[in-house]
Amino acid sequence: MSKKGRNKGEKPEALIVALQAANEDLRTKLTDIQIELHQEKSKVSKLEREKTQEVKRIRELEQRKHTVLVTELKAKLHEEKMKELQAVRENLIKQHEQEMARTVKVRDGEIQRLKSALCALRDGSSDKVRTALTMEAREEARKLFDAERVKLLQEIADLKTAKKQVDEALSNMIQADKIKAGT
Repeated sequence: MSKKGRNKGEKPEALIVALQAANEDLRTKLTDIQIELHQEKSKVSKLEREKTQEVKRIRELEQRKHTVLVTELKAKLHEEKMKELQAVRENLIKQHEQEMARTVKVRDGEIQRLKSALCALRDGSSDKVRTALTMEAREEARKLFDAERVKLLQEIADLKTAKKQVDEALSNMIQADKIKAGT
């Protein structure tokens, strides 16, 4: 019986020692895993920082590209606007010159007619003819003046409308660029 008691006593001691060894082994493994986890967390944190820096760098690069593009577009729009204005200006000058030539022709005809009337008056025509011709000349001059005035006012209105449209287009492009830049 004493052998049996001793074996039972030894078994628990051996079991305790085995458990302590297993426990110590598990603690060692846990420590290794915790160290490895800490290292992996450090790697992940480092990669996240690098990713954030890369995204920031790319965003800044895109912003610079966008700014350059907007500047180029503004310059191109300004250049196109200037060309358009120059074309309109040249067209108006040409129209004005044509209108002046037409007006000169009409006036020359009127002068010839008046010279003929004057010769007729000098030859002894009556005051009625003179008055009629004077009234006719005044009326014709007034009509020409009114027609020229209306035409010039219409050209001014057309130019103002064209300028407003170009300004609105420019404003819309700038607003769209600001919206793009904001997002």
